Amino acid sequence: MDGITDLTDAEKQLLDAILSIELYPDANPEEADETLQSGGKVLPIAKNIRKRGELLQVTTFGKKARLMDWTAAFPRLVKAGYIQVDDGNYRLTATGRIQAQQVRVERTGKRFSDYFMRSVKSVANAEFCRRVFGKNLCQADLMDMMQLEKLLEVLNLSAENKVLDLACGIGAIAEYISDVTGAHVVGVDIANEAITYAEERTRQKRDRLEFRYGDMNSLGFPPASFDTIIAIASLHYAGDLDETIRQLREVLTPNGQMGLFAFQYAPESDSPDVLLPENTDLARALQKHSLDFQTWDFTEQEIKIWKRQLQVAKELLEAYREEGNLDLCEDRIEECEVDLPRLEAGQKRHYLYHVLR
Repeated sequence: MDGITDLTDAEKQLLDAILSIELYPDANPEEADETLQSGGKVLPIAKNIRKRGELLQVTTFGKKARLMDWTAAFPRLVKAGYIQVDDGNYRLTATGRIQAQQVRVERTGKRFSDYFMRSVKSVANAEFCRRVFGKNLCQADLMDMMQLEKLLEVLNLSAENKVLDLACGIGAIAEYISDVTGAHVVGVDIANEAITYAEERTRQKRDRLEFRYGDMNSLGFPPASFDTIIAIASLHYAGDLDETIRQLREVLTPNGQMGLFAFQYAPESDSPDVLLPENTDLARALQKHSLDFQTWDFTEQEIKIWKRQLQVAKELLEAYREEGNLDLCEDRIEECEVDLPRLEAGQKRHYLYHVLR
């Protein structure tokens, strides 16, 4: 086996699963609800990621795990030197971790490309976005127009600014920001098809709007490339948040700024203090890199948006079904049913961080 193109889909999924366990070792193991037969053993699959013995999970972005048969994948990946067995636990080798990270970028990009391209063509999804968010910008997150206008007020952009929009999707929000402010906006995403679509759609605006394939874990821009960076509910996809913030600081000009929307969970086992804006995972990463910030709490607004999403998604269920996009709607409903109780129980908060270098 030599290189990512030689891996089967099952092997890629398994590498992604083991990487998930290593990245998120503290997820709740009690929520295992699926199993997979492999080598005569039954392996439990947890929706929240944790390893207990041979406990494995695949990140699914709101979807129930659609698991392949990993029976042949385990021995092949061991033989290839990508995973090793340690006291009955499967672990990535150093080579395997690099391979798994590449796999994750590829699989995530394909997943999001499929999501974005189906969403942008969906009449039902356009109606959903208008009714929930106030404007159809093909939002994959909770960015309603009130939050977007607050972001623009805080950043105070003009034609003099050069902006990086991290994880831009099909680029509709980046385009809106550029249209309204005149700023030069560069949108970056790992969803190749979405980037191609964004480039073609905005070709006549190339003097102030461009899109590139890119990974937030490895930005690849020269130092001081942007005076403003925007990330809307995307930094939780960073493989190493500290490293991503370090890279963002590096590509930011002196006296530059960032507008970052981020959420923080606090499971019952954690101290509620982790929900304070200065104690979140993002806040700690910013402080580590000597970045000052001011915050606005959008939790109450998020609760309202989740409730609107749930109501509108149920009302449009048949419209999505008729298009062949029922799963897009069902995923919205599932996410609402998971996150609303957390928000209302005070176990999640949503903030806008205005960061100054």
